Amino acid sequence: MLKLQMEGRTALISGAASGMGEAVARCFLDQGAKVIGFSLEKESRIVHENYTYIAGDITKYADCVAAVAQAIKLYGKLDALVNCAGVVHEGGLEATDTETFERVMKINACGTFHICKASIPYLKKQKSTIVNISSDMSVKPLADRIAYNPSKAAVNMLSECIALEYAPMIRCNAVLPGIIDTPMIQSRLQSSTDAHKLLEEYQALYPMKRIGTTEDIVNSVLYLSSDQSAWVTGIMLPVCGGPLQ
Repeated sequence: MLKLQMEGRTALISGAASGMGEAVARCFLDQGAKVIGFSLEKESRIVHENYTYIAGDITKYADCVAAVAQAIKLYGKLDALVNCAGVVHEGGLEATDTETFERVMKINACGTFHICKASIPYLKKQKSTIVNISSDMSVKPLADRIAYNPSKAAVNMLSECIALEYAPMIRCNAVLPGIIDTPMIQSRLQSSTDAHKLLEEYQALYPMKRIGTTEDIVNSVLYLSSDQSAWVTGIMLPVCGGPLQ
């Protein structure tokens, strides 16, 4: 893992109860940051003197405002925001009902907007960063991702607009992961009729012939949240082992 310092910084991480969000939270704590985790789950597995967990719903703006307010109450400032909360959905146009489409958009697109909007008044008080977790599918149309791909494409444009509006005080970037070995993916593999075959299908999607690890994503998020990327803003960083095949 890259050794970049986050000491003295306060970070709010959505989706911190599991998967990529939990991995980012643990990394930032190891790097010396004070971290506020925000996620839908009632509890977090992380126990650390510099970690506070807040349960809340990213689709509810009031919950996002409350999480940010708690961060400010505890630590007095907010230097970094990482948005990992999200949901995956497979299905084409006719197979996807309007309620499902709206739910995916509400979580992935509106949820990102909510937490960014709630955080901006405090982020813009000093040099700070936002990293939004998007997807490699956000830039590639797929017939059976009628809700997911557009929702993540919205995250990309949201990130670019924020980067433009709030430079030079706030740098905002998006990370575009491929399929990552998280509890969500493991659950999908275990529930399939042939886990080995499904894993091979996932691996075959990428030129690197493997799925990603949470550390692959963590290193990218850490870079974009650190001073090592001080002249980087408004980018979409693919971390996916090459373009989808």
